Amino acid sequence: MENNTNPFFSVIVPAYNRAFIIDRCINSILAQEYVSFEIIVVDDGSTDNTKEVVCQYMDSRIYYFFQENSGVSVARNKGSKLAKGDYLVFLDSDDYVNDIWLKDFFTVLQKNLTDVVICRSKITEDFKNDSSSFLAGTFAINKNVFYDIGMYDEKLKFGENTELNWRINFNNCRIKTIENSNVTYDVTYSEGGSNSKNKVDFFYYVIEKHKEIIQKKKKMGSIIISNCGCKLFSTRKKKRRKEINMVGVF
Repeated sequence: MENNTNPFFSVIVPAYNRAFIIDRCINSILAQEYVSFEIIVVDDGSTDNTKEVVCQYMDSRIYYFFQENSGVSVARNKGSKLAKGDYLVFLDSDDYVNDIWLKDFFTVLQKNLTDVVICRSKITEDFKNDSSSFLAGTFAINKNVFYDIGMYDEKLKFGENTELNWRINFNNCRIKTIENSNVTYDVTYSEGGSNSKNKVDFFYYVIEKHKEIIQKKKKMGSIIISNCGCKLFSTRKKKRRKEINMVGVF
């Protein structure tokens, strides 16, 4: 950044074979009204020309890093460790944002002592669908808080944002919300969420991982159990249903 001043936001963009679409994401970030940011693209082992597309930008705020294919959560965590900004924002390489995205986050953070700011999103499958789901791109989180709560769980291939959100709430982080839908979530190229095995593995894993939440925070626990139960009972994973019952949550 100019004058050796660290940016306020670090926007972390994981990418895997996204040469054909990542410029849309980057262009939307560069169009921001609020300009104190850096873009950290973590290439998760792409075999196409993702690197060439990213490196064609002559903007000193853009940084490119390559890693062997390890998954989106590993890529995001690596980006967070490279970040210079006080607040981290994660954006998937096939999604894009409007020009007040960071400005809205910054305005709230300047007025409030808070750890996390959350905005809404639009889903491309039904552009009228305004969503309050906790997705990559919809939140800015204090970097130290992100580290303290354990960052992304690198074992997850699905639901990693949902699971992070549970830990944010369980740790009583200070949260503010924005009503504007500043992120467009493109479902066209989503992969992990369409894999039924990833979904079942997610629900089974988090039941085991978050026994403490289930036992101590009944309301949050009931949400976790409800989500897990619906997905498990919609599949024919009898063995796993039996093991969940043994945890004592059904």
